[in-house]
Amino acid sequence: MPADPSPAPDRPRAPPPALWTGTTYFAEGLPWSILHQIAAELFTALGLPARQVGYTSALHLTSTLKFAWSPIVDLFGTLRRWMIATQALMGVVVGLVAVLAHALAEGGGGGGDTGPIWICLVIIGVLSATHDIACDGYYMDALGKDDQARYSGVRVAAFRAAMLVGSSGLVYLGGRVSWLLAFGAAAAILGGLALLHRLILPHGAAEAERPRPRVAPRGEAALSHVLQAYLSFLTQPRAIAVLAFILSFKLGDALMFSMSKVLFRELGVTTAARGVLNGFGTAAAIAGAIVAGAWIARVTLTRALPAIALMMAASEPLYLLLAGDALGRRLAVGLEAPSAALALLSPAHATVGVILVLEQLFGGMATAAQMVFIMRRCHPDHKAAHFAFATAVYALAQTVTGTYSGVFYETHGAITYFGLTSLACVPCLLLLPRVPTHPTVASGAEAASG
Repeated sequence: MPADPSPAPDRPRAPPPALWTGTTYFAEGLPWSILHQIAAELFTALGLPARQVGYTSALHLTSTLKFAWSPIVDLFGTLRRWMIATQALMGVVVGLVAVLAHALAEGGGGGGDTGPIWICLVIIGVLSATHDIACDGYYMDALGKDDQARYSGVRVAAFRAAMLVGSSGLVYLGGRVSWLLAFGAAAAILGGLALLHRLILPHGAAEAERPRPRVAPRGEAALSHVLQAYLSFLTQPRAIAVLAFILSFKLGDALMFSMSKVLFRELGVTTAARGVLNGFGTAAAIAGAIVAGAWIARVTLTRALPAIALMMAASEPLYLLLAGDALGRRLAVGLEAPSAALALLSPAHATVGVILVLEQLFGGMATAAQMVFIMRRCHPDHKAAHFAFATAVYALAQTVTGTYSGVFYETHGAITYFGLTSLACVPCLLLLPRVPTHPTVASGAEAASG
């Protein structure tokens, strides 16, 4: 019998990895920006004291604790469904924040009740952490180790692009127009991303998701899965050094980030101007992430990591220069100096911008290197759980130090605070020779190459 000459129907082609990597990590970055950038800018614009702005770092607690439910994401449903659902729900809650923030700003700002906004931010934090678990697991399932390094710059760049939209575009809208429009736009973006990913994210084990059992394990089997996931991370070679390195690698950067907005406010930089400066800084961070991803893919993590860590550490003391200017301006304000004198004591926006750009450039490179380092420590059988656990360790450092950063800043002043951020980079440099940089499961050749 002759073969049917009619051509087989074309199967829909999966989108290129760069596309869905970019859009999913943009969806991961925008909620992060809402929690840790836009919320802090809102409270700063409302005139709240430094310690209350610093309390926004406590929202990192949801990322710190996400390892507790990361095995559930591994066991039930699919990573694709988890991502789409959490994106849609975050869009709804951010829309509620838009209404609350607008009412607070119209009611006089600092004297209003911020409790309802905090409740919404915590809900967004839980949804965002759950989305992170699914997104990181999806990425590691879809790509091999070489492609993970190759696209690490894309994922970090997309995350930073979301930060650019949030910390620059949306903050500018909040400062210039209204916080209703700023948070409302964020809600619309998240809802649109949920719809887009429902349409374009690949289905199936062969394309992006590993097969899951028909019936998820229960009882002792589920508990055994959870325990094995964490024990296998803690029993890897040099586990203590690995945990200490993850904990300390970007600690100085996190401390700087917690109070930089308050420092800029003390230097006379307005909310809208901070939005513009944030745009240049985030663009530099995106460029740094792309450069670092390409560099690591070309020369290996083992060779690139020490240089990236040194550049990051060298950029932190630049904020001491701005802290000195802030001290002079604060003394002048206390002496009731005329506005012309205050203007002379304030550094030009160009100076602030250059320092911000340099710090963010090297910070973006460090973030890309950190993500590759963590992925190399994840066992193939527990990728999502291991990645969630490792990033939770880093988030713990941000939560503990950032929550009380405002109290320390108010008590000891900007110069002492930013001197501490510079010293906080030293431990990770000392740990560099002690941490492995090759994949957890690798052939001898891979391990030798790092």
